Amino acid sequence: MKATFFVIGRNAEAYPYFVRDLVAAGHELGNHTYHHVRLPGLSQEAIREEILRCNEVLEDLTGASPRYFRPPGGRFDRTVLRVTRELGLTTVFWTDDPGDYAGLSPQTLEARLQAHLRPGGIVLLHDNVRATLEVLPLFLRLAKARGLALGPVSGLQQAKR
Repeated sequence: MKATFFVIGRNAEAYPYFVRDLVAAGHELGNHTYHHVRLPGLSQEAIREEILRCNEVLEDLTGASPRYFRPPGGRFDRTVLRVTRELGLTTVFWTDDPGDYAGLSPQTLEARLQAHLRPGGIVLLHDNVRATLEVLPLFLRLAKARGLALGPVSGLQQAKR
């Protein structure tokens, strides 16, 4: 299975091998700002700098600039949307946030994932959560059993055409 990983620029700089491994495995990378800051209320210049700096890091590491952007915490305003559009990025949100970052048990996380699994959905998961790693194989099997194909954000755009 392939996925879209929204990467924080400073983390990409700290772990460049991880970013390169994701791309080598066929995953898609998206921009998640350089510092993981809340963008609403920042100046247009500060927003642009956060996004451009992350783009530059990812492009330097992979040779490709991201096409997608996810604002930290899903927080945005008109300025954030305008800047991302001017930079040629598609802003992406999610349809299901099971809260894996909140220290849930694997059983609770699995139940939340199952409850919202549907065609065209975007599930927000985090890469540094043990319960997510434990539940992910079960989630993939469940999706397959329901006839759902999981994949990166670009796959959703292709399905619309």
